[in-house]
Amino acid sequence: MKKTLIQIAMLTAISTLPSLAKDKSQALVFPQNIKIENIALNPEGIEYNKNNHSFLLSSLNALPILQVNLDGSHKAFTSGEKFPLSTAGLHIDYKHNKLLVAGFNGMELMDKDPKTKGTSHLRIYNLTTGIIEKDIDLSSLAPKASAYFANDLTVDNEGNIYISDWYANLIYKVDTQGKASIFWENTSGIMAGPNGLDFHPDGYLLVSLIKVNDKGIYNKHGLIKIPLNNPKSATVVKITSPQFFGFDGMVIDTKGNVTGITNNQTSAGGNMLIELTSTNAWKSAQVTQAKAIKSSTTLAQTPNNKNYVINQDFKDNFAKTWTIQNIAF
Repeated sequence: MKKTLIQIAMLTAISTLPSLAKDKSQALVFPQNIKIENIALNPEGIEYNKNNHSFLLSSLNALPILQVNLDGSHKAFTSGEKFPLSTAGLHIDYKHNKLLVAGFNGMELMDKDPKTKGTSHLRIYNLTTGIIEKDIDLSSLAPKASAYFANDLTVDNEGNIYISDWYANLIYKVDTQGKASIFWENTSGIMAGPNGLDFHPDGYLLVSLIKVNDKGIYNKHGLIKIPLNNPKSATVVKITSPQFFGFDGMVIDTKGNVTGITNNQTSAGGNMLIELTSTNAWKSAQVTQAKAIKSSTTLAQTPNNKNYVINQDFKDNFAKTWTIQNIAF
């Protein structure tokens, strides 16, 4: 009888382990604001790493990718590069344990010399160690482009990577063997470059096109649907909602909706977090939620569907205090 009771007690204890682990996960506290101090990072991209509950931030100032913990403590995450690059979009490929980074030569783009065009790179890092594994020059695929700015990136179900080049007005593809090619050139009729993008599990990309004038206003914009099996059949998503002014960064959430950032600073749209939904596989879409926010470039979503943005200081690229902010509609 004693042995049976002990066995029952042991089985009961074992059976409660999953629920205890679940409770521990649910007890994780996500702060409203995370303050980052003492680093002139100038972050443009943000990604949430669910493996260690931290945020990763890119750097227009060509510093390493920064790992920021929920309490605001931070450290350099990436290493091993042969030369520094400005970095923009970030994307985690959990299936292959990779951090994907869009890199570009920010110094050349800002030197106002028409003879320098910059360069676009895909950098692939080990998600566990932060050590670089591949560095692929993408701009050599488009030698006639006026300039290069690798801006955002995403990955499909097979592990193929897609990188938007805002200035070259195209999207690159890097397959699972590391071979790079031009996936899509903008023939949409919208005279704006591809910026934010994400992969939809039904087999297509959704891509934001924007053009910014000298006053910082989006004077042209659109959203494009590009089938992976036939990129030449890309179509413009019809959006008539007046709140939509185009996106900088954007993500597709677990419900298949698109949430994106507008940082059209001086227009009627201003700085907004906007959610788009579609009922016809993105032939058209409508704004379902919108909220005014501080100047930001893109967002990250946590597994519990919280939206976090990195507040951007467009006036001081070398500011040393930055804030990651939770935005709820």
